[in-house]
Amino acid sequence: MKIESLTAEHCMGLTRLEAVFSPMTPEIAVQLETLGGWAAVDGDVLAVAGILPRWDGVGLAWAWLGRGWRKHARLITEAARIGLEDAPFHRIETGVLLGYDRGERWAKMLGFELETPIARKWGPDGLDYSLWAKVK
Repeated sequence: MKIESLTAEHCMGLTRLEAVFSPMTPEIAVQLETLGGWAAVDGDVLAVAGILPRWDGVGLAWAWLGRGWRKHARLITEAARIGLEDAPFHRIETGVLLGYDRGERWAKMLGFELETPIARKWGPDGLDYSLWAKVK
C-alpha cells in the first residue's frame, strides 16, 4: 500500500463506501483535489481523506473509506494521524454518521473527542451525525 497526493481520479475510483454517505460526483472529486488531501492505494483506491479549511486555525477533517481498507487499517490510521498532526490548524473537527460505531472508534483512535452527540441533518446527505474535535 502507498499514500499518494489526492487526485480527482482517486476520488472517482473509490468503490463501495464503508458507510452510507453522499455519492462521489465528478464535481466533488475536482473540488477535493483542488483543496488537497491523500489517497491510500493498493492496486485499488482504499481511502481518500483530507482537511478542509473552515476559517483561520480551524479545519474540517473528512475521509471516505472504500472496499478493502480494513486490510490496511493500521497504515491508513497512521497516515491519518500524521496528516492531523502536521495540519496547520489548532482545532480540527469531524462528523461521524450517527450510529456508525466503527467511525466513532476511528475518531477516538485519531484523538478526536465527542463534543456534540447528535447534530440533526448536519451532513451533506441530510442525515444526523455526531460531532468530534481534536484540539492541539
